[in-house]
Amino acid sequence: MKLADVSIKRPVFATMMIAALVVFGIIGYQRVGVDLFPEVDFPFVTVLAVYPGADPESIETKVVTKLEDAVAGISGVKTMFSNSMENVGQVMIQFELGVDVDQAAQEVRDKISAIQRELPSDVEPPQVSKFDIGAAPVLSVVLSGNMNPADMTELADDVVKARLQKVLGVGGITIVGGRKREVQVWVDSAKLDKHNMAVQDVYSTLGAQNLEVPGGRFPLGQDELVIKTKGEVRSVKDIA
Repeated sequence: MKLADVSIKRPVFATMMIAALVVFGIIGYQRVGVDLFPEVDFPFVTVLAVYPGADPESIETKVVTKLEDAVAGISGVKTMFSNSMENVGQVMIQFELGVDVDQAAQEVRDKISAIQRELPSDVEPPQVSKFDIGAAPVLSVVLSGNMNPADMTELADDVVKARLQKVLGVGGITIVGGRKREVQVWVDSAKLDKHNMAVQDVYSTLGAQNLEVPGGRFPLGQDELVIKTKGEVRSVKDIA
């Protein structure tokens, strides 16, 4: 009633107050900042485990299920779903909106570390990462030319990536679709049976003889030389 009485008795004053609110509203509207990608942390954590040579069923039973059981007891988990593919298993965990994503990611890492020994020995250490909308790529560079994919990948990695990393403000660069050089070893199953060997024996031997290990130190006056034993494979002939 007081507001109505003031507006009736002092119409000029009421009109000026309304005009002031309108003017300040227009000025505030023009100065409101709008961000296309606002800095928002979604409580979403992913766990990626690589199991070389494993089929999707083995990934699910030996890796993904154990990961899910480990993180299921964390407080604040809203939903959890997973994907089991050849060589790779992925677990995606969505937390409640009020959960601190950094703390949630650390809790997931602790749970995964606790069951690391229960996973198969060939499984690479699972990678835990949080969803960051600011990490989305904002620029894509495409390379094309009359080169084989391996040379094109080497050019992109050694030349283009190295130069772009020096640009101020670049957070990270990922090469997509590259093809690195590799040597495929085809095993003769008949010869393996003849020598009572398995494919794992060949795999272990190749890994054990493709290493560069420290060879000690050699004093040279006031200096000291570090010796390294070069044992990495350099050619197909070395593998043979």
